[in-house]
Amino acid sequence: MTTPPDLPGPSSEFLGLVLDVDLRLLALADRLRQHWAAHAAALGLSGAQVKVLLSLEPGEAVPMRILAGRLDYDASNLTTLVDRLHTRGAVQRCAAPDDRRVKALALTDEGERLRARFWRELTEDPGPLAPLTEREVQALADALRPLDPESGGRP
Repeated sequence: MTTPPDLPGPSSEFLGLVLDVDLRLLALADRLRQHWAAHAAALGLSGAQVKVLLSLEPGEAVPMRILAGRLDYDASNLTTLVDRLHTRGAVQRCAAPDDRRVKALALTDEGERLRARFWRELTEDPGPLAPLTEREVQALADALRPLDPESGGRP
């Protein structure tokens, strides 16, 4: 993606550089999403279904509203994903441990297997970062670390 020709460019060289990095990161993010989706599709899952599986830990039962919050999903959209995972035998609905009136979601053995297989295959494939050397990947990780709100900018 480039700056639309009918819109003004950045007002400084620094902001031009920032725009260039933004656009490159957006393009990379698209390729990373495609990489994720390809691994999910190889298991007959969507990228969103994999996110649900990865948001659940084996042995835990999570109320649907909490899971929707974890994923930043609307509860109605989550219901459709969960229905498909339930039909596939990857998750089961059960009563929440602290309130039996609330429906919770838990991984089945099949769900644990799919979750582990997806993760194993994803983590063994460098995907869009494959052209980089180990040193370049380390430099990229170091450069991105201060932008990660979870790390607080710490190395």
